[in-house]
Amino acid sequence: ILFPLLIFLCCNNGRSNRAEASKLRRGSIRPNDEIDDMSSSSASATEVRSLFSYKSLTDAEIFALKKTPPSLKNSKCGDSMFRKNHPGCRKFDEAPTKAPSIPFFAPPSGSATQSPPPTTSGPTGSPTLPPPPTTPSPTREPSMQPSTEPSTMSPSTSFPTASPTRIEDRPVSCIQTVKGNELVIPKGVNFRKGDVHCLISDDGQAAYFGYTWSNEFGLFTNSESVWTIHGTMISKFNRWSFQEDGNLVLRDGRGRSIWTSQSSGNYGTQLKVSVERVWIEANVEFPVWSQPPYLGPPTPAFSSGEYPDPNSGLQYYAYYYPWYNRGDWTRHGYQDEPLLGKYGTDEVAVAEKHIQWALETGISSWIISYWGPNHLTMKHFRVGMMNAPSLNKMKFCMLYESVILDGRGSWRDGSKEEALYRDLKVIVDDFFDHPSYLKVNGRPVIIFYISRSRMPYGEGFDGPSVLANMRRRLGYNIYFIADEPFFDWNNDSPDGNRNAFKNGEQVFDAYTTYNMFQNSRVRRGETATDYQLREAMPVWNRWAEQLPLFPNVMPQYYDFRGNKPLLGNSADFMKQLREVACLPRTNFDGAPHIMMITSFNEWWEGTQIEPEDGSPGNWNNYGFQFMETLATFKKEVDSLGTYWCSEDTVVEANDGKRD
Repeated sequence: ILFPLLIFLCCNNGRSNRAEASKLRRGSIRPNDEIDDMSSSSASATEVRSLFSYKSLTDAEIFALKKTPPSLKNSKCGDSMFRKNHPGCRKFDEAPTKAPSIPFFAPPSGSATQSPPPTTSGPTGSPTLPPPPTTPSPTREPSMQPSTEPSTMSPSTSFPTASPTRIEDRPVSCIQTVKGNELVIPKGVNFRKGDVHCLISDDGQAAYFGYTWSNEFGLFTNSESVWTIHGTMISKFNRWSFQEDGNLVLRDGRGRSIWTSQSSGNYGTQLKVSVERVWIEANVEFPVWSQPPYLGPPTPAFSSGEYPDPNSGLQYYAYYYPWYNRGDWTRHGYQDEPLLGKYGTDEVAVAEKHIQWALETGISSWIISYWGPNHLTMKHFRVGMMNAPSLNKMKFCMLYESVILDGRGSWRDGSKEEALYRDLKVIVDDFFDHPSYLKVNGRPVIIFYISRSRMPYGEGFDGPSVLANMRRRLGYNIYFIADEPFFDWNNDSPDGNRNAFKNGEQVFDAYTTYNMFQNSRVRRGETATDYQLREAMPVWNRWAEQLPLFPNVMPQYYDFRGNKPLLGNSADFMKQLREVACLPRTNFDGAPHIMMITSFNEWWEGTQIEPEDGSPGNWNNYGFQFMETLATFKKEVDSLGTYWCSEDTVVEANDGKRD
């Protein structure tokens, strides 16, 4: 009788156990939330172990977990072994939400008092950790592998910043306390709530960095929040670490990243803290990441005397590309390494340095590559350049990349015109009211890239009608510049070009060329100036004799497509500047004398004047040569008001008249 009864009981218990195991697999038992009663579950060791992402548990530890008395499940998670090996239990050990006011750097209630702050060998010395507290502290687990999943937050996207509060309102426990002007955060260590790193500067200021008991992560001083992340997302925050790959990562209770500094791939860097900022330092002029942004040293990288006046005489507008991601430039190949390293164009510090260099060089406006409001270029431009403090010292306008009209209807039925209107309306709404947006004679400027192929008369583009409709519908008398001149039979001269004249009337307000490069015309070993003067100048002369033309200068060319390169150096570039500046100027109606620079930072086509780092492996070690050459020429023109052309004629810089 007893034997069948035992079999019956075992079978029923097995069904119950399988049901509980199924619950585990379905996720109804949630790790790192409230601890469920697992005493009745007989799920396999593998199934239970899978619930805990922080530590591999032995079978004996799992057995102890499963035997935790139900009455203790909400009492600090039961016995000491359970609490030690189950990180989710720590939520029951945390300080109350409304912590009592405690003096600065004081540990939470119940912890032993920290020993006096140790000192380091200097501001950059490795920090000395204080003796451990006498009460048990949470175990530090090894950092997880570098995060490869995309972050839900960009490094420059911050949560609502807290209003300044006193440091005494945030009880903290100092993991380390350092005397000096900066401290270094250890790599590969996971830190949790209440774990902060404390700094006493040489002038007596106090600051700390980490995750406070009052649910704030960031850098704080005695009187203010220097930089913080908090808000709704912080409720998911469980721990933070500075990984070996140079990425600062905040993770939730299941180990998933909820925010990163997006600086992975920067091995050998250090996470440093001062009373003014927190940053990831690499062996380059600018930090890999910094909050608040680092704006660079006040001393310019090269001295060109006083800045050339960017608002008089000959003007220089430079093409600018905000499409680079920090540390990852692999979308295309490139030949030289930037002086600033593989920077991100969404970084304010980088934008500020670029503006500084532009002003020193005499560049008065950026021409920003525009691929639509949701493209990387606009995301970076808004976050980086638009927040640079010195943007108010120069201008910018948009280069409408007309290839984005491909596949969006036809000019003949008006659908492509409607697509153009929608794109331009975003530019108008987002940028025209900005005080730094470029205007010519009071009219905001938009430049159309390769309009010659994307707005052809032969495909139904009626220039005068389309442009008049754009101005009327957008509410601005926009100054439209078209990229028309080239080597094709209908582009090498304005004669017969329907985008130059129609019914005897000029179509666009002015014309320009982005790049006159054509591989079949390049002679091996020649310089960019040789090519420009031989191939481009005849075309430019034909256009400049009849229409307002803003030609481009290009110091060098070496693209990722395998085309023949064009060399460049300082003397060669100066010759090109002088010759291109001497083109005739016709029918300008008071427009400035403008020369386009191709480019400031188009590294993938190798046309940049931005300085390279001088590495032996670079194709052309030009350093600051191109910028210095442009600054020298601009300064001479501004100071003298004249310059010499090759045929020994002097040209007045302001009106282009030859004597």
